[in-house]
Amino acid sequence: MGLSGRPLHKRRIEEMNPQPQHQSSEIKRAERVTWLLGGVVGLSIADLALTVSYLTSVGMSEGNPIAVWLLEMTNSIWPLAIYKCITVAVCVLLLYKTRFKREGELASWSAFFIMMALTIWWNQYSRYQPNLPVGENHIVLVDGQLHQPYKHDKQALVMK
Repeated sequence: MGLSGRPLHKRRIEEMNPQPQHQSSEIKRAERVTWLLGGVVGLSIADLALTVSYLTSVGMSEGNPIAVWLLEMTNSIWPLAIYKCITVAVCVLLLYKTRFKREGELASWSAFFIMMALTIWWNQYSRYQPNLPVGENHIVLVDGQLHQPYKHDKQALVMK
């Protein structure tokens, strides 16, 4: 018997288990993180779909040097899609494992806001893309072949 009148083994079990209110807040945090990660996955799929759409139609300036390297080495969108899926899966799984912790929730909010910012950027890019000049790093996939007009011949593309 302990000083409180309860058997020591019961008191130790109570001390080891968090309070019900603490458990409730952790469960709510885990639910928020799960919803945020669902949003990250959805926005990542939309990002990939838009990237593939632009790469195979009018072209675009890709800001990710790894993505550009994959496209240059393979002349295919599939390695890019696989790379994107693997990186998103790793990120989401790591954040999901930390869903009960405050840091995990903060990182999940950060990932979600980054993907939202990218979505807003895509919206602006799609709105103004017809009026934008073709940049030095413009790339387009045509019939499975990567074309970079300014990388090989600076005069290859003439804008009207």
